[in-house]
Amino acid sequence: MTTPSSPDPGAGTSTRRSSPLPAGWPVPHQGGPLAPAPVPGSAEQRNHLDACLAEYGSLRQESLQAISNRIQIMNFAFTSLAIVLAALLTSHASRIVLIPFGLIFVPMASKASTLIWLGEYNRSQRAGRGIAELEHRVNILLGNQDKFLQWESSLISARTHMGYPYVATVAFILSTGICGEILGSIYVILLASSHGPILTTACAVLTVGYAVAFESLFIRFFRKRWIAIRTYSNPG
Repeated sequence: MTTPSSPDPGAGTSTRRSSPLPAGWPVPHQGGPLAPAPVPGSAEQRNHLDACLAEYGSLRQESLQAISNRIQIMNFAFTSLAIVLAALLTSHASRIVLIPFGLIFVPMASKASTLIWLGEYNRSQRAGRGIAELEHRVNILLGNQDKFLQWESSLISARTHMGYPYVATVAFILSTGICGEILGSIYVILLASSHGPILTTACAVLTVGYAVAFESLFIRFFRKRWIAIRTYSNPG
């Protein structure tokens, strides 16, 4: 009588791996579920890695929220100011009442919206910079054998930051203020036209000079701060 041979403990399993695991990392159990993802050896390193990943997710969420806020600001500002401009065009109120709305309220509202937009832009760029620093720290904690996290770092190193979409957005919002200044200037000239050509010319020069100076000073102010944000967030 023959005794059945004991089963081969390695039968039905595969010991092949696509590549050797780094030294010190746990090996998955054969024939069972894979072990948890490897982490650095010491408890302090693991805690540091967990904290970095938690902050990484938080900054990602903040960046996405800032982008969403910028879109909402642009939509709300342009829509509301376009309604005000339409009301200025169709209103039968006295020009003395309409002039301050055209020359002061609409331009100021458009510039306030632009500054709020710039604050959200700064917020997203600051979050992106923080994400890139965290990617570097996480890669070091994981041995830096591969670029485990590299999305934000690669964008900064490749200098792929595009400026023209943001320029178009700012110009889009500021255009409502310029339209308001044009309407206000027209109403001033029409109001002064009944008092002679000298007063009409003086009012035209003053309103146009006011509009040009106001827009130029704001654009200079805005551009200086925008460049500062971009230089800090995208060095080199």
